[in-house]
Amino acid sequence: MRRSLLFFLAILFSATVSAQVITPDRMTMASSTIQDKLVELALQNPELEAADHEIKIAQYQLKEAKGWWVNNISLAFNANEFTVKRLKGETQANGQAYPYFPLYNFGVNIPIGSIFSKPAATKAARESVAIAQNNRASKYRQIKVAVLSTYEDYLANKELLTTQSQLTESAYNDYLQMKERFRNGQISIDDYNKSVQEYHNQLNGRINAQRDLNVTKIQLEALIGVPLSSVLDATGGHSSTDSTMQH
Repeated sequence: MRRSLLFFLAILFSATVSAQVITPDRMTMASSTIQDKLVELALQNPELEAADHEIKIAQYQLKEAKGWWVNNISLAFNANEFTVKRLKGETQANGQAYPYFPLYNFGVNIPIGSIFSKPAATKAARESVAIAQNNRASKYRQIKVAVLSTYEDYLANKELLTTQSQLTESAYNDYLQMKERFRNGQISIDDYNKSVQEYHNQLNGRINAQRDLNVTKIQLEALIGVPLSSVLDATGGHSSTDSTMQH
């Protein structure tokens, strides 16, 4: 009676597992809301911030190159007790103004070489700005592709783990049935060993699938800088992306 009950429960468990097969309408799809949030977080990457600083440096250098002519203008003021008295309108004892001139000096010095070299330096600085901006745009695209690709890998590995878990459960159920039949003398030792081997193969596949999912999760969290669970909680993603893991 006990063996019959175990056999019946094994068949019932097998039917339950079979009913949980993932169909196309149950497969996890990438959520655009989650994708946008992941990209937003990933764009806070230090490399992108460094690229922004490089743009600012290039812009400062361009301003410096454009204002080269200011360095060649000089202005000097002669200040002593006599010039100060003259500025105050005081006069000498004979009634004449203090004759100390000039009160200030103004000069412009333009090296001939600068006339030809500075325009080229300005153009080079402008090109540096363009290069820094292009580098920033390139890093932006690379980060976006990396985070979205890793998110797709995460979803795929999650589906694979769910499928592999079902296969493992099914193989375990078959193993229990074959074990019971072997005890009853209904099958040979070879058939029993095949069921054991098949179960072990599926179990190894599940272990590998779990590892792959964990690795992609780690990689994704390294890109966004926060736990993935916090993103899923904020966007309601657990209801759509974790449902297949509950079988």
